[in-house]
Order: sequence, then structure tokens, then C-alpha cells
Amino acid sequence: MNSHEQYTALFTDHRALIENGSCAALNAQRQAAFDTLCRVGLATKREERYKYTSANEAFAPDFGLNLKRIAPTVNPYEAYKCNVPNLSTSLFFVVNDVPCEAPECSRALLPEGVIVDSFTKVAQTHPELLERFYNRAACTERDFKQGADGVTQLNTMLAQDGLLVYLPDGVELKSPVQLGNVVFMSVRRVLIVAGKGARGAVLFCDHAEGSNNYLTTQVVEVFADEDAQLDLYSIEETTPQNTRFSTIYVEQQSRSRVSYDGVTLTNGLTRNRMDVRLRGTDAASELYGAVIADGKQQVDNNILVEHLAPRCTSDMLYKYVLNGESRGAFAGKVYVAPGAQQTASQQTNANLCASTGARAFSQPMLEIYADDVKCNHGSTIGKLDEQALFYMRQRGIPEAEARLLLQHAFINEVLRHVQIPLLHERLAHLVDLRFRGELGKCKGCKMCK
Repeated sequence: MNSHEQYTALFTDHRALIENGSCAALNAQRQAAFDTLCRVGLATKREERYKYTSANEAFAPDFGLNLKRIAPTVNPYEAYKCNVPNLSTSLFFVVNDVPCEAPECSRALLPEGVIVDSFTKVAQTHPELLERFYNRAACTERDFKQGADGVTQLNTMLAQDGLLVYLPDGVELKSPVQLGNVVFMSVRRVLIVAGKGARGAVLFCDHAEGSNNYLTTQVVEVFADEDAQLDLYSIEETTPQNTRFSTIYVEQQSRSRVSYDGVTLTNGLTRNRMDVRLRGTDAASELYGAVIADGKQQVDNNILVEHLAPRCTSDMLYKYVLNGESRGAFAGKVYVAPGAQQTASQQTNANLCASTGARAFSQPMLEIYADDVKCNHGSTIGKLDEQALFYMRQRGIPEAEARLLLQHAFINEVLRHVQIPLLHERLAHLVDLRFRGELGKCKGCKMCK
């Protein structure tokens, strides 16, 4: 049996339960998602965008689902103090795909008109937002005729709730919105909408608890209207037993800027897919990623940026430090549509294999149908610079410390793009702890014992 069949059977058997725990906007999309998933299934390595990670194999185990939407037994705001020290944020939690009721202090920093709430509540207060934006970016077929993504369809078919972050026109967030995701088994959905001229930052923090095998599917849809500016940050600190498939769809209009910084510190199997469509002139996309992996960990980043309008820019930088028998994969594609003149795009992937057992796979790609463009891509796979290591040891630095410094300097090129100083400091500290083999624990978090 193909692995998707257990999920389509589950949906068929429990459809009433799923729909009763959800809202009209989500329920309206389920049948189409079910039909598409039955048609396309979950991708194997024979498909180009899943060349390094088979979704069919990853989803084969029976992980179980929280169909009855059982709420967590503890208050996450008391149990999981996973805030970055001294960084004032509006903190919201999603535990086992159930958005938790936020205390008033989490909303105190939000400007008037900003909405951060569950889909089921938004369906009662602002149903027009879900009707206009939900599943619009995720369900659109690729402009150059790529097929529908089976993992996204599975998520759409089963998701019972989600979290909306809505910034009205002209609003600027003074403090980031922080989304804490505590993973057991999750089908998570997030919708971020930034109106004209709106500005803000959203921080995703992924954690997993215990030693059981967990599966997380996450679909994030991002809409940036004209002149909007969004900074998105993602930090993954899960366990070797965790399987995580995250897909982010970004739609950008004229003069908008969306920046994404993703850092994988600890994990099991992680596949991050990101599809960005630059639909308006002078839009800018900035995508940065850092991966630190050892043991048998695997991280696969698959990026697509579509330049569909003139004078748009995109910058892509992903760096991996791989140890043990870990596997790192990167596939990045920049597509320039006919008529998208004066496109400027830079794509770089650099991999550091710090052990003989580590493996890196890199596939940068360009597909260009315009003649007035500046598009570059590059890829490197190598070991630590022996000359630099020798130079540092000659000056009295122990070999182990010299290796740590060189690896940290390698990753720092990605971290320097983090625009929030306190978050940058925290990430630099966590990276240092990670290279030293220590788990970075958030102060006061009962989960990190």
C-alpha cells in the first residue's frame, strides 16, 4: 500500500469528526485536497523535487493523529518558557496542532487591528480573511506546470485548525510575533498576511518532547502586499526521532520584501520546501539557511524562486556543517519568466563535511526566459581548511577549539543576516553550544531537562 492510502482511508472513516472540529473555510478545501492526494500520492525519490527525501517512505509509519483535538494537559505558557532572553515578543503556542489560548500579556504589544488567533475563532470574527487567503498560495499550480505537492494536499485534507497572523495596511510591529510549536504529532497550518506598507517579524520555534517517533507537517502561506516588509525566522530544536516536513509558500507584490532565516540545530529527518513567487515589480526575496547536523540526522532544503515581474531581486544563501554520518541536501531553483527583465538573482550553497562519513548533495539551478538579467549560482563541498587550522594551532589554539572557531565562522555568514540583535546573539550562543555537543536549553523551560 502506498503510504498516502492510510491517510486517505483515515479521512474517509473520520471525515465527520475532522469537519466538526474545524471551520467552513478549511472544510471547503478538503474534498479537492483528498482527490488530488489520491491522484498524485506522496512523492518518491523518482520525482525531481524529492530527489533526496522520499515522502512516501517518511510517511509510511502510523504516527497517529489528534483528530479529537485533545488540548494539552499543561499550560504551555507556564511549562515552556522558550523565549529568547531579553527579547520582548508577542508569544503564542501551538501544541500538538492545537492553538493555545494566549494570555493578555501576549497580546499587549500588538498594535490595534493586528490579529493573531486560531482559524476557528477568526472564522467567527473575520471570515472574509480566511475566504480570501486560506489555501490560495498553496493550491495554485506552479506557473511552469509543476504538479501539486502531495504533502501539502495531505495537510490541507487533515488540518482542523491553524494560526492567522494578520497585519493591516500601514501597521508596523514594534516587537516580533513568536510562535512556539511543541511537537507530538502535528498537522500545522499558519497564514501570514501583511497589508500594504505593513512591517513585522515572525519567529517560529520548533521543539519536540520525549523519545517517541513524531511526524510534523507544516504549511505556511505568506502574502506580502505592495511595500510590505516581513522578516521570518525559524529555529528547529527537535529530536532524532522527529520527522518534519515544512512547506512555505510566499506571494509578493510590488516593492515588497520578504526575508527568511532558517536555522536547524537538532533534528531527525527534516525537509524544508519553500516556494516564492515575485508577482509585482521591484519585489525582493532574501532566503538564508544554516544547518548543523551529526549522527544520522538528515536535512533537505528545496527552494524555488519564481521571478514573474521585471526588476525583482532574490538572494539565496544556505550553509551546512555536517558531521558523523549525517546527510545534507540542497536544491535551489531560480525561474525567470518571459518578460521579467532586469532580474537580479544570487544563489549560493556551501557545505562543510567535518567527518569522512558525512555526505552533502547540492543542486543549484537556473531556468531563464529573459535576456536582460544578472543571475549567478554557486556550490561548494569541502573539508575544514587545513592551512587555517595549522595557522591557528601555531598560535597556541588547541585543535578542538580551532575546529570550533572555523565551523562557527563558516555558519556566521548566515547568522549575520538576522536583523534582531538579541536574536542574533541568542543564535550565535546556541550554535556555539551545538558545536560543543551541548543542547541549548531555553532558560526556565521545563521541557529541556
